[in-house]
Amino acid sequence: MAATPEEILAQAVKQLQSASSDADYRSVIVAAYYGAYHAVVKLEERFPHRSQSTVKKSGSHEALLVRLENPNPKLDYGLRVIGSELAEQMRVIKALRELASYDPDEDVRVDQAEQTILIAKDIMAECARAHKKIN
Repeated sequence: MAATPEEILAQAVKQLQSASSDADYRSVIVAAYYGAYHAVVKLEERFPHRSQSTVKKSGSHEALLVRLENPNPKLDYGLRVIGSELAEQMRVIKALRELASYDPDEDVRVDQAEQTILIAKDIMAECARAHKKIN
């Protein structure tokens, strides 16, 4: 059975407890980011009125953020606000994930791993609240 977003984030938290090197912190950041990313994808897919916004020459991660930043006007106002806030938070940890994944010459620090986990936890909590609005 596939791991849930919550399980992926829990694994990042567990990894951080024993992390002591640049490589460890990179792994924590990537896992925390992907836990949050998958939670946001699941939420956005459940929106009753999804955004039709697209971006040329972008990946699925950027496309998701653009849809959240440019919601369908028919979407409930509260969900539009939540989506915008989620996109803002995701942009912060996306930048950290890109650093961890693509910039081996730059040092990655424990505080960056901790920050990614904290933001990912906030994102998960916001997604949970939004799911209740949809139900």
